[in-house]
Amino acid sequence: MPPAVGALGLPAPPAGKPARLRATRLARVLRTRWWPRFLLVGVLLVVIGATLVGGAAGAWVVGAGAGTIFIVAFSLLSMSPADYRREPPMPPGTGAAGS
Repeated sequence: MPPAVGALGLPAPPAGKPARLRATRLARVLRTRWWPRFLLVGVLLVVIGATLVGGAAGAWVVGAGAGTIFIVAFSLLSMSPADYRREPPMPPGTGAAGS
């Protein structure tokens, strides 16, 4: 039996190409910003309400999803470029609490 190349005997990925670059980028965006998560939830609510839920409950689910998308879009459009900047980190023991 030849020696195992990767974990559990699976072939190792090529060294020059990172695996799942697109999934990594999407995970980083969803982890660092608040609005893509809410936008994704709104889209999922609209799709689920339109396809799986019927009647008045479906209308409520679609409305909740559309409302979430509207609120996210409105808050993003109302932000100025200065709002996007983050404050620099402060070392421990400094700041307003020490005054």
